[in-house]
Amino acid sequence: MSPESSGRRLDAQARRAQLVAAGLELMGSVPVDQLSADDIARATGVSKGLVFHYFPTTRDLQEAILRSATEELLANLIVDPEASHAEQLRLGIEAFISYIEMAPANYLAMARGWGSDTQLGAVFEEARETVVGLVHSVLGVEALPAGLVIALRGWIAFVEEASLQWLAHDRPISRDALVGFMQATALVWLLPEALAIDALR
Repeated sequence: MSPESSGRRLDAQARRAQLVAAGLELMGSVPVDQLSADDIARATGVSKGLVFHYFPTTRDLQEAILRSATEELLANLIVDPEASHAEQLRLGIEAFISYIEMAPANYLAMARGWGSDTQLGAVFEEARETVVGLVHSVLGVEALPAGLVIALRGWIAFVEEASLQWLAHDRPISRDALVGFMQATALVWLLPEALAIDALR
């Protein structure tokens, strides 16, 4: 893409979308918390000043890119509502693993908490809460019991860490085996045990 074509006049919404899309492409090779306005300017053929016109700070730019990436993930987690609960869970896990595979360095940073960076950390926290909400919707109950919410948050962390370890060690087991194990931990152990905890309150 030439600077002339990428630098053509766009409305504000289209320009922001262009800059974020460039960041999403770069995320595969550069951790999002290391992306700079210079990186985005080079990728799109516009000036760094134009990038900062739409994103006042580097963190604002990174947050917009990260938010777009997590929105894409969450959209992929919404699977066939006609499928059984077990099948919806399996499809959701597969989509989650596929997302982590695209940019493991980014997810590794997220799973480790990103230190004191509350701006980027908040985006992933919102994503995790949305995943809990999706499970809530699949179960079709009015309100999730407190014990189940705690268990789900722990299970999400387990899925994240297990996926990262699987990738870090060059996929030592098959994807199907990994997905099946994650599915079983949720359906066979987590749900019954979490509901039992609530029954004892």
